[in-house]
Amino acid sequence: MTSSITKKPRPEQTLTVPWVDILHDAQDGLLALSVRIGLQVLQQMMATEVEQLAGPPGRHNPHRQAVRHGSEAGSVYLGDRKIAVTHPRVRATDGSGEIPVETYHQFQDPALATQTVLERMLYGLASRQQVHADAAWEAAAAQPGPSKSTVSRRFIQATQQALDRFLNRRLDDRTWVVLMIDGLRVADHLVVGALGIDAEGHKRVLGLVEGATENHTVVMTLLPDRITRGLTAAQGLLVVIDGAKALAKAVREVWGHQVLIQRCQIHKQRNVLDHLPKSAEHRIRQKLRKAYREPDADTAAQALEAIAKELERDHPGAAGSLREGLEETLTVHRLGLPGLLRQTLANTNAMESLNSQFRTHAQNVKHWTNGQQVLRWLASASFFIEDTLTRIPGYREIPLLQTALKAAVSPQINQKTEEIG
Repeated sequence: MTSSITKKPRPEQTLTVPWVDILHDAQDGLLALSVRIGLQVLQQMMATEVEQLAGPPGRHNPHRQAVRHGSEAGSVYLGDRKIAVTHPRVRATDGSGEIPVETYHQFQDPALATQTVLERMLYGLASRQQVHADAAWEAAAAQPGPSKSTVSRRFIQATQQALDRFLNRRLDDRTWVVLMIDGLRVADHLVVGALGIDAEGHKRVLGLVEGATENHTVVMTLLPDRITRGLTAAQGLLVVIDGAKALAKAVREVWGHQVLIQRCQIHKQRNVLDHLPKSAEHRIRQKLRKAYREPDADTAAQALEAIAKELERDHPGAAGSLREGLEETLTVHRLGLPGLLRQTLANTNAMESLNSQFRTHAQNVKHWTNGQQVLRWLASASFFIEDTLTRIPGYREIPLLQTALKAAVSPQINQKTEEIG
């Protein structure tokens, strides 16, 4: 007589934390509780990996790859703490030696601590504060926090890695339609940054270069490297700048007739108003804004010229400032862009917003030692900021911009080719 015994299915492993322990850790705060649960999760992950290699404990499995080989003391990183743990060991059944438990080795990576330090410092926690930031960690893991020198060393390492990655990443993975260039003052250093806008309206920081001013040499250092890494203007490119002549000159030298330059209308208005007495500022500001709101380029140009004529007798400096580069403040009008997209690309506000976020991330730095430190901070912050950037207003109309750019630059390129020929 053959008897059939039906084995009950083995229940799946679940994470269990005794309520008494939970209540005890909760007294030290939510962070301490999270650490305790995190350690339990880590132990379960290691146990699951061992079971995949050696099979369930207490059951013979002829197909297993390894056998259990006890455990030993070790350590892992949780947050910015190095935590003591006991980890399992397994050996191969073919006698080739010990098989590493990958889960354990992954959590041994110091980069986990380095990344944590980087995130904290970029979001405003100074190195000297990190020693006291997580007292609950010490209660939960019986491990002291990192020293100020350790935090600083990890941060320098992380930011240098970020800078190297930033300076070498390729730019040919997208179609770039707009490039905005502007300067950011950090202590005694000026960093010229480039913000790219792709065909879908997404923004990315494309370049940073440190210099004393937004001069021709600095910009000529910035742009050719972007081209080497894949930034192209073959299909036309709109370059939005703050109005500096050095920027415009450098852009033309690099790309020639492949680009159109839009000078920031807001910077232009500020420059004009700087030449006026307080009593005249409000009236002229309103006229300038009304002129730039005109959708037709010729109508806007006529209105701006009328303002210049009004100013030239009593305030010739303001009139000259308005006329200088006036046509390039109307490039987005000449391209026939619809209202919202035209307003977005008529100024460098998107770049100014980026600069504001840079300042927020670096606000706790009291002493900048050199330009390399500045670049490390800003490059590291770029990766965090890019995750929060939204598409530009009017991005759905970008195909119209692409068509207009091709139509505008193609005749100039053909004419230049004929002249060379």
